[in-house]
Amino acid sequence: MAKKAIEIFKERGVDLVIHAGDLTSPKMMDLFKDLNCKFVLGNADIDVESINQKSQEMGFGPVEGSWDFVLDGKRFILFHGDDVPMFREAVASGKYDYIVKGHTHFFENYVSNRTRIINPGTLFGDEELTIALLDTKKEKVEKIKIERDE
Repeated sequence: MAKKAIEIFKERGVDLVIHAGDLTSPKMMDLFKDLNCKFVLGNADIDVESINQKSQEMGFGPVEGSWDFVLDGKRFILFHGDDVPMFREAVASGKYDYIVKGHTHFFENYVSNRTRIINPGTLFGDEELTIALLDTKKEKVEKIKIERDE
């Protein structure tokens, strides 16, 4: 399913792919080789050392628990979402325009305390398979369903 998502990212000319954790294997990064990506660690990412080594080799930089950054004049924080106190603090702080998280495997797109919270969903398991595309200039989030292979 990741290959289908990557095809969509390429077709749509996505500038930056942000992955909210649970790569599960450093080999998954090979699929993203032609894209500008940033990854954070998830609770299923057991071999952190190998994931970081692969990420560094591919030029993606370190893979840590969170990433605080500015893009198009908007402040973001990216983390997996399993640290509930961290999530609550990020929302309560009011300093982020966007919080991107994963963990629950369900698509989310809502505003709380002036911050848009986005969970792109998952590309694995029995849940609905989804990705999210964010247009920071239009401040629009698009949910895209990925069809399962037959």
